[in-house]
Parts: sequence; C-alpha cells; structure tokens
Amino acid sequence: MWPFSTYPEKTADDVARKTFDYIIVGGVSHFLAPDQKPPNRLTQDHSSGGTAGCLIAHRLSASPNTSVLVLDKGRVNAGVLSRIPLLGILQSGVVRYHAEPNDHLRGRHVQLLAGEMLGGTSRAHSMVWSPGGRPEFDGWARELGLDQWSWEKVAPAFSRVERAIPRKGAGDLGLMPYVDAAMERVGLDDGGGKRGTQRYARSEVSVDADGNRVSALTAWLNASVVNERKGRLTVCTGVTATKLEFSDDGTRVTGVWINSGGGADVLVKAQQEVILCSGVFGTPQLLMQSGIGPKDHLSAHKIPVVHDLPAVGAHLTTHILVPVMTELPLKHTLHIIQTVAILWHFLLWLFSGTGVLSSNGQWGAAFLHSDTLNEATMTVVPPEDSEKKVTDLEILITPLSTLIEHGVPGVACMTWYAALVQPHTTGSVELSSSSDAKSPLKITLPLLADARDRARLRKAVRFAMRLADEFAGPEVGYPHPAPLTMAPGMGLEYLDSLLDKKKSKSDKRKLTKALPPQKDAWRTVTDTEIDEYIKRLVTGSYDPAGTCRMRLTKEEGVVDQSLKVFGVRNLRIADASVLPRCGGASISATIYMIGERCAEFVMKQDGFPS
Repeated sequence: MWPFSTYPEKTADDVARKTFDYIIVGGVSHFLAPDQKPPNRLTQDHSSGGTAGCLIAHRLSASPNTSVLVLDKGRVNAGVLSRIPLLGILQSGVVRYHAEPNDHLRGRHVQLLAGEMLGGTSRAHSMVWSPGGRPEFDGWARELGLDQWSWEKVAPAFSRVERAIPRKGAGDLGLMPYVDAAMERVGLDDGGGKRGTQRYARSEVSVDADGNRVSALTAWLNASVVNERKGRLTVCTGVTATKLEFSDDGTRVTGVWINSGGGADVLVKAQQEVILCSGVFGTPQLLMQSGIGPKDHLSAHKIPVVHDLPAVGAHLTTHILVPVMTELPLKHTLHIIQTVAILWHFLLWLFSGTGVLSSNGQWGAAFLHSDTLNEATMTVVPPEDSEKKVTDLEILITPLSTLIEHGVPGVACMTWYAALVQPHTTGSVELSSSSDAKSPLKITLPLLADARDRARLRKAVRFAMRLADEFAGPEVGYPHPAPLTMAPGMGLEYLDSLLDKKKSKSDKRKLTKALPPQKDAWRTVTDTEIDEYIKRLVTGSYDPAGTCRMRLTKEEGVVDQSLKVFGVRNLRIADASVLPRCGGASISATIYMIGERCAEFVMKQDGFPS
C-alpha cells in the first residue's frame, strides 16, 4: 500500500507523440520569443500546480474507456519529510516567487510561495481545512452574476471532497484554552459553527489517523490508484509544458508541447480536452506563451496572437499578512522542536501519529468584518447580516515566530497574524522582457497601494495587539508572563537590525532591545507607528488568486462558469487563478472544490456514466 508501493512515474519519452483523451497540465517552463537566447534550462524557474489536477485525474480515469495524462514538473518525492505535517514547508519543492520592488513597502520585494511537487501546494501548505461558506459563494452569484457558483451549487462538491479528506484538530501544548478566553473577551464566539461568517475557531487540519499529511497526491493520485488504473491513467513527471498546440482556427487545443530539461520539445496530443492546473503563476504564463492573453503584451514578445484576452495575468490578489508577536515559555510553542525534544516528538509521530509534528503551524483563527470592530475598544459587535457579508479580516494563531529566518534570536514566540483577506489592491503576472531575467515572469503586486487596504490592515494589526493584551491580562489567567516582543511602537532601529540579513544571530543577541509598549499598547500606539511597522513586515501568503479569473465576459475574465477559456472549446482551467476574488479564508479547500466541479462539468458534457 502507498507510500511503500512503487510509484509508476513516466518520462517525456514514454508519452511523446501519443494521444490521450484528457491532458492535465501542472508544470510550465520558459517560452523563448524569436529574438531571445536560450537560457540554461537547469537554472530557470518553473511553476507547478496540480492540487485540483490530482482530483480531476482521479475522477476522469475512473471510467474504464478513458485515457488521462497528468503532466507535472514536480516529482512524487514521497519521503518521510513529505509525510510529516509540520515539516512540509521544508521540502525541496517549495518555490519562492518575488514580486517587483514595492514603493509602498520601502522598496521591498514581496515573497509569494508555491509548491513545485506532484500535488502542488497541497504538499507544502499549512493543511488548514477552512472552506468558504454561504456568504462568499452567494456573493459570487449575487454581485458577479456567477449563479452556477452559489452556495447551493458548490456545497455538494465540498461534501464529496470532504468525504475523501480525513481531518483532525490542530495542536495545543496547553496554550489554546487561554487563546479561546482572550477571543471571548473581545466578543468573538464560534458563530454557531457557520462557515464564512464572523467567528473564532480552532483549526481543523488535513491529517490522517496515522498522523500523515493528506495532500491531493495522497488522497487522489497515490501509487495504489495509478497502478490499479494502469493503461488509462498515466503520470508523467519531470516535464514542463512550453506551449499549447491549436487547431488552424484557434478554437480547439489539440496538444501540449513538453520538455524534460534538455533537447527539443515534444508534442503529446489531446483527443478531448486539456485542463490547466499550473497555478496562479504557471497557468497565465502558459496561456501567454501559447498566444492567449493581452494582445499588446503578446505582440511585444513577438508571440502570434491566438486570442486577445486582456484578463490573462491581470487581477493578481492575495491575503496580506502582518505578524504581531508575544513571548511565551518554550513549552507552549513550536520552538520546542528546535531543541533535543524534536527526537521525542519524532518518535511520537513515527509510532503513534501524535505529537507536535503531526500538527501544523496554525492552531486557530478569528474571522471578522472590519466594520464591526469598535475603534475605541477594539472589541467586536455582531454584523447586521452575517449570511450576506464576507469577512475581510483574519487573525491567525501561530505558536511560533513567523520570522525565524531573522527574528529575535533565542526567544520563543507566538504570532497573532493580522491578515487582510479581501484586498482592493491587485497586481499582475507578465512574461519577462529579457531572457537574462532570473525568472520567466514579471510579478507586480503593489500591496497597500489602495488607502482602503491600509486603513483596514491598520485596524487588523491594532486588533491583534488588543488580543495579545487580553491574553497577557489577569482575567484570562495565563500563568506566565507574555510580553509583546514585536509589534508597532517598538524601536524601528532595533527592528531594522533584527531584519538585517547581513547580521549574524550572535550580533542580534547583542542588540539593545527596544520592545513595544506593554499594557494597553493597542490603545497608545499611533497610526504612523503601525504604518511604519507594516511597511517592514507585511507579506503575501500561500493564497494568491485571480490571474485567470472567472467572469461572464471575455473582456473581464478568462474562463466562463464551466471553467472553459473564452474562445477555446476544449480548454479549461482548474486552479486558484480562476477565483473571481480572494477567498475569505485559506483557499485550499476551495481549490479542491473547483477540481471536483471541473470534473463534474467534463463528465456531464462528455456523457460519462453517472
């Protein structure tokens, strides 16, 4: 039984020039315009998706008369590290994308993460199972006209997915009852358990009974499934798609050109459909390389225009995060695995599927509406209509320093991660203008360029400080000091020194601390101090979206409600790029739902047995 059975990975030579009914595309590589010199393929960036693709391949290949090919740059990489929930981020397939310098953030490059493994980002993210609820999807229908994606339409797909994804509660270490109490004191309860509404909840994570990470690969495309369906399900890894092949009139995609890292591209042919699951960066890249995208941008790269779709690569959005940190005893944080105790927790995980390694890095979250926060008290009041309003702020409970790479050395922290999850600011993904570029993509993401976003994120940070204050107060009863260590109001010179990557940890330990104010800091800190803090620490997330968004017309979007690319009868997209706007929570469950619905659309159209 997987993971101990051999995974039947195929190579480019195994599939070259063959024809399959359905081709599902994960990995994408750099396309060269006629005037560009070939770069060293071993050093170029690649994108991989596949979270929804694994599910779609599973559904379509269930039919005995269907042939399905999955293409992905990522390998299976099913070693021990891939199975340990907490350590997924350490896998070699985690790719870091960097946006262009942001003038609103002191010229910083915002970092965005993706998973370059078979199964996509589900192999590396925090595994939080937090499906959007009725307010989010009914909002798509009501405000955007996407009536086929109302809650009534998507709820059955969520239910089918949830039957395949085992879940459990996240970790604790004795910390969470005090977090629960702090949340209650500022006016947050569980909201009756209704997803998508204003509430606080401990995290639920996709981990099985043996303590193993559950990903798209393990749930739907594991070795047992692929071996059992040999002959109708083929998984080809270590390859990247370079271009789509079209019919003469451009209305059908007939195949995909692929490369395995050297030599000439080879063509694999599609009889029925091609489904792109290459993610927020890879999918628009492949479309543009193939001649689908903004006409002027394609012409500038001397790429023949197949379809002029202005929204390809546009409308990039993501959750915007800012950490506020509280110092805690080591035993109550995940910093415990930085000590010899990791050996004990590894044994717990190995033999019983328990211990902190069987959990993740996010143990709870508060979802709220920015306009329900009382600015004088930073407490929450119930919204007037929670069934119609999508939450736009989130506070993530993360029991470690989220700045491990350059944070406060030797200090165990908990992070109150303030997040703006419905930003107005959007960016773009374009092809690089030079073959000498470090990446084939130019990513522009002007976080906080919109004053409305700055105001709401400022409020979220102040609320996070309020929570930290309650947590440390006598009413909650936490039995240890819990001072703020990183928050607005701290000395900026000290903060800049902590963030200086050129300084060693030993040098940082010698710094004179300039900590933020303690009691009532949320009340006394100024907006200017919050803004300066945000500029230094704000970042993006694992939840970028929107670069091939779903809309009703080709002028505003890239795919229609059946996920078909406008102008191409048999080309669909099923990944986060089709999200019409940023999700109100972690989007991993929503991506699975999109995969489920994509398979449903294909099977209904092509007459699959029910």
